[in-house]
Amino acid sequence: MPLILATDVDGTITDKDRRLSLKAARLLRKLQEMKVVVILVSSHAFPAVSTLADYLGINYIIAETGVCGGSPWKPLFVRHIKNREVVLESLIKHNFTPTESNSFRLGDIAVYPPKNMTIDDALILLDKIVKEFDLDYTYSGFAIHIFPRGVNKGWGLRTLLECIKTNGPIIVLGDGENDIPLFEKADLAITSIESPKKLRDAADIIMPFNSIDTTLYTLEIIERFIKLRKIPDLDLLKQVLASE
Repeated sequence: MPLILATDVDGTITDKDRRLSLKAARLLRKLQEMKVVVILVSSHAFPAVSTLADYLGINYIIAETGVCGGSPWKPLFVRHIKNREVVLESLIKHNFTPTESNSFRLGDIAVYPPKNMTIDDALILLDKIVKEFDLDYTYSGFAIHIFPRGVNKGWGLRTLLECIKTNGPIIVLGDGENDIPLFEKADLAITSIESPKKLRDAADIIMPFNSIDTTLYTLEIIERFIKLRKIPDLDLLKQVLASE
């Protein structure tokens, strides 16, 4: 069975200003050449994640917090919001602002909170709105993402693997609370000491680095393991990472 590596994008293979780590890009491409199933996972719109994967040469993506996924520009599944325009009208009525990418999204809705509200107050208001439509939501740190109840990054990972008929040990990298469902599907979930407490509680390994250095160190160790052993021993890999 192939090794599966699913990595969040913003804050995990980029810095806090969304600047992509070129070293991370090279390592991900190298691992894919070594037959690892590399998957980019993001809350960003499907076209945005497709573009990134296209330029990096990555074969598989999950976008819009798990709502859709497949290969770049070729969605294999999309879980649509029913009555999307009605939901969007209700959000705008309550002073939520659609993000610039919203019109390009295949399945979810992305909005900014009302300008006169804290994010906590905005989420309390949003909770009342989405219950009416049987929807769920998450805050990525950049925007609020709204999607069908039961959908999340973990659901998207499971659905993509079913679509491409792939099974194997799963390693996951992430840095935000919306990565918790993704971690729950992993055999080995790795994050940084800088990540939110809820995500650290869900992780198997918490690295004593910032997020991008955690990613680079982990990818380098995986590459070495595959060179030496062809298929990584996850228990041994966990011991090596935990000893850092």
